[in-house]
Amino acid sequence: MSAESGQQDVESKPKSARDPNAGHEYEEVLELIGFGRVQWIVLFAAGLLIMMVINETMGMSYITIVSQCDFEMSSMDKAIMSAASFIGIFCSSYFLGYLSDTIGRRPVLIYTTIAGNVLSLCSTVIPSYWPYVFLRFGVGFFIAGASSTTYAYLGEFFTPRHRPIAINYASLFVGISTIYVPATAWLVLSMNWSVGITDDFSFRPWRLLTICYLLPGVIGTLLLWSLPESPKILMSLHKTEEAFAAVDWIAITNSGKHLHEFKVHKLKTEPNLDGEGENILLISKSAFTTIKKMWKETKPLLKRPHLINFLISCTIMCGLFFSSSGMGLWYPEIQNRLGSNTAEDSMTVCQVIDASIDQMQANTTNKICDDHINTKSYIDTITYGSALTVGYILMGLVINTIGRKASIFIGLSLAGACAVALIFIKDEVVIVVCFCLYLVLPGLCVSILSGAVVDLVPTHLRGKAVCICLMLGRTGSVFGSNIIGVLLDYYCSLTFGVFSGFVLVCASLTLLLPI
Repeated sequence: MSAESGQQDVESKPKSARDPNAGHEYEEVLELIGFGRVQWIVLFAAGLLIMMVINETMGMSYITIVSQCDFEMSSMDKAIMSAASFIGIFCSSYFLGYLSDTIGRRPVLIYTTIAGNVLSLCSTVIPSYWPYVFLRFGVGFFIAGASSTTYAYLGEFFTPRHRPIAINYASLFVGISTIYVPATAWLVLSMNWSVGITDDFSFRPWRLLTICYLLPGVIGTLLLWSLPESPKILMSLHKTEEAFAAVDWIAITNSGKHLHEFKVHKLKTEPNLDGEGENILLISKSAFTTIKKMWKETKPLLKRPHLINFLISCTIMCGLFFSSSGMGLWYPEIQNRLGSNTAEDSMTVCQVIDASIDQMQANTTNKICDDHINTKSYIDTITYGSALTVGYILMGLVINTIGRKASIFIGLSLAGACAVALIFIKDEVVIVVCFCLYLVLPGLCVSILSGAVVDLVPTHLRGKAVCICLMLGRTGSVFGSNIIGVLLDYYCSLTFGVFSGFVLVCASLTLLLPI
């Protein structure tokens, strides 16, 4: 949109809307300035931060395979390592989301991402299992800042009519990351070298892979340094001068003009919804006071008329992460076992897993540790990432036609059917298709349900509701990953039955939501 056409739209409004003493609405000024370079930079930076979160969490699906010999891991050990980052995200995401509403988006994004990247870098030289798991928990604890705040920061640089499109394009980086993770692993892990640091520790390619996974976060943070704080949050914090300066910078960068050339001399400040002009985190010297304030602001979600819908939404979100992330973390491992199968006759997934257990027991007897990943695992995971990327593109077309409730119900019902089918089918291509559908469809429903939660609660509760819903949803990733670690090797059919059953229950619960 050009600055001239935007100016004509605003000038067509009543004079009272353009009263310089009253000030201009922030979104009105964005329309005047027009879509430009700043929006593209913010979108790219946000996408890289989202990509970093996916890399650091889902990338562990490969790290657990190739590090199993170094750490002498069992399936349960792998599950714990995979879940560590998700547990970290769960522990801090609500607090960091609250902090971003209190001190600003940009500092939370920058400093938590830097801390997460530093810990991730440190983990590459850890020789022991439990210290490594602890550092991965720390990585998750800090990257929760990007996980909980990125979309808010992104959306506040766009006008309401451009915001859904921008968020959808940012979500594409989830699919891009799901391609980046196996493609980078394929490139790095195909190398066969080892640098001896001490008698008990060698730097192998999988440690270099960790560095590759954190690179998008480094680039995204560098881009954030060149960007201002969100003017929207600055106004809500009553920092009007800083907000005006930030919007003026946007105007200069996009159009080469200062705000006064658009006849904008003042921004209309936002009302304080809580009726308080104080920052509880800055004035409080007591952690208890801060927690009490956070609880007070969250409590309305746990009362009528929001309680039932909110609990149903959180349960469904837990099911979405349970399937898409919980099973997704094990997808490369399962595909690696399928690709390593040498039997001539076609076999089901569970038959192959049973055979792989016998092979692993034989290797243990002969003191052989196999941490090789076959090519099929890489190709199948790239296929999954490509399907997810295409799914995000198609989702925008389908959702407006059939609605959110139908989209989630159909998606989860189909995903549950695919999980049941995986118990019986033997054709390799059909197995990959069913696996991809089972992982992709719940993953796509996460953003649909997040949007539905926004509409189910009042404006002043929306940020907290989405943040808590996603936080509780991520517990599904932890439970899903650990359930597979416990059950897969010895109760394979039961594992897929549990996953299909939970998804189908969530599909049924969707029908109860007024969306």
